[in-house]
Amino acid sequence: MTENYTIYDLARDCGVSVATISRVINGSPAVSARTREKVQKAIKEHNFTPNAFARGMNKMATRIIAVLISDIANPFFADIVKGIEETCRRYDYRIILCITNNDMDKERTELEMMLQKQVDGFIICGSRPVDDTNEGVLRKISEVHPVVMVNSRIDGGKKLYSVLVDEKKASKNALSVLFSKKSYKRLYVFGDRVWRTTADKIRAAEEFASENGIPFGNGSVIDCPHTLEAGREAARAFIAGNPVFPCLVFCVSDQIALGALKEFVGSGLSVGNDVGVLGFSDISISSLVTPALTTVDQHMRSLGEQAANLFVSIGNGIVTEAKAFYSDYDLVEREST
Repeated sequence: MTENYTIYDLARDCGVSVATISRVINGSPAVSARTREKVQKAIKEHNFTPNAFARGMNKMATRIIAVLISDIANPFFADIVKGIEETCRRYDYRIILCITNNDMDKERTELEMMLQKQVDGFIICGSRPVDDTNEGVLRKISEVHPVVMVNSRIDGGKKLYSVLVDEKKASKNALSVLFSKKSYKRLYVFGDRVWRTTADKIRAAEEFASENGIPFGNGSVIDCPHTLEAGREAARAFIAGNPVFPCLVFCVSDQIALGALKEFVGSGLSVGNDVGVLGFSDISISSLVTPALTTVDQHMRSLGEQAANLFVSIGNGIVTEAKAFYSDYDLVEREST
């Protein structure tokens, strides 16, 4: 096979649509003999082997949507999936849940497997990595199948849409409110820079600090994955670095923030006075811990509902020029600040 030669290249060289190539591959009679011969000749010349992406293109609707999430244990995804499932059921759609474990190779495998199962399209939940090796794959899939991103955005693609919160804007708004109420001397961020949403929040913190004369530089960002234990480890590293008090620690997810809270309380720091803690997402447990966590509520179930409604609209041929739809958010102030 010619290196990197795809079904899209084949369609271009034959002067036909991708759908026509798919019909030839799948043996559909709805192709003229002349076109079929031309396509088959090109397939032979390029030693082209159709993969799952090609085989999934000529099918009847199954009313099944593949929903991809990275971590089934993360409450953030549980609320989004609940919103998706409840909305899909009203439209007589069903979902298949796929877990990728933040592994781009596994994500691609799941995409191919779901196309083989003839799903109607995809809803993909969660932030994308800064180095997203599957962007091109998702754009290609969206030439035929609806692909709706939740909490992330990929530009381009024919049926590639996004439902998300403007996390940079939400972060700056939250910081503005909290710093207006307390005289914090410094701002720190806990988060994993591999993810684009984390990069957005760090940029928000940098801009806010610069605009308000707050020192922000080396040591202001502590890298940690989105887990409770990572939040505790980040808090230990933060304390060991002799931070300036009083300060605000902005954790890019509630899971990180809850781990950090536990460590701060255990170390004897006065949470809310020595150190304020801001999370992001408002998962259910955030209001149940002591001290209760101040956080940005992304309304995760609503995000899931909007994504499912958008998918159904695209499937019914209702499309818009806008490819990204921004959802509401709220700052929920609790004891941690």
